[in-house]
Amino acid sequence: MESINDNIKKAITLSQHTQRNWDLTREIPQDDLDLIISSATQCPSKQNIAYYRIHAITNRDIIESIHNSTYGFTINLDPYRSITNSQVLANLLIVFEEVDIDFTARDWQRNDQIIAVANGTASQEDWETLARDKHMAVGIAAGYLNMTSALLGYKTGYCACFNFDGIKETLNLEKDPILLMGIGFGNDNLDRRAHHNHHHFIYPTKPKQEIKVSYWK
Repeated sequence: MESINDNIKKAITLSQHTQRNWDLTREIPQDDLDLIISSATQCPSKQNIAYYRIHAITNRDIIESIHNSTYGFTINLDPYRSITNSQVLANLLIVFEEVDIDFTARDWQRNDQIIAVANGTASQEDWETLARDKHMAVGIAAGYLNMTSALLGYKTGYCACFNFDGIKETLNLEKDPILLMGIGFGNDNLDRRAHHNHHHFIYPTKPKQEIKVSYWK
């Protein structure tokens, strides 16, 4: 019988690979959806500040519209041609949207940078620190989202190559989208790297570069 460690190791490997095509005849159960969303909203962030908003989308018309704003995967340089990022066509599409600091929230004075913004004294360094914390928070949330989905057996795919204005218009966003992530059931009849709509196009793959580890005991 496989150990917990073996199952987690498999989920880590699964979560590293982008799924480009999907079985849309299936639907993610509500219990799984609730857990997936919880992973992205209850994970750590600096001082537990809300640096982003989550849009969980299963509406196919909206997903297709967002997909049309993901041209940018280059397939030819001269003449230039690109293709969409079909990982966003998943059963569930998560959109991270940046948000403004909420000065009405309870205990909003959670760090010096936010207090400086409220006082109108924020320096360039303060704004850079807040930007760093925001992107760190989104990265942590995206990692939780990915790993939780993989542990549940779902395939995933990140996308940061998109037309900001197109997605803002589709979702009527106040602020910019930061990151997209498709989650769902992979199409077992296709190579995972085959484009969802254009099966003849196979996205290239790149081996994971070695990340060196130093142990201090």
